[in-house]
Amino acid sequence: MTNPKGTEIVPVFKGFKPDLACRDFQFAEGETYEHEGAVDVCHSGFHAVELPLDAFTYYPLGTSVFHRVELEDVRRREDGDSKVAGRKIKIGGSLNL
Repeated sequence: MTNPKGTEIVPVFKGFKPDLACRDFQFAEGETYEHEGAVDVCHSGFHAVELPLDAFTYYPLGTSVFHRVELEDVRRREDGDSKVAGRKIKIGGSLNL
């Protein structure tokens, strides 16, 4: 899927604290956010995972909430983990487990 600018939009999954915060950044369902600066997996940008079960690696099941999100301008890890980082993120609906 691409946006009007031709940038790929990648559907992924993201864990949050129950209030939709992640690393001191407050998100809201339905909102879109853009990262200023470089995007580098594990260092900068908005992070998520391509495989839903990989979210449990980063967020504990009992104390976290999970949402479907869309990322743009995505960078992928090279070591086999499905963690990705993107410049732009849109927060979708919650996932019921």
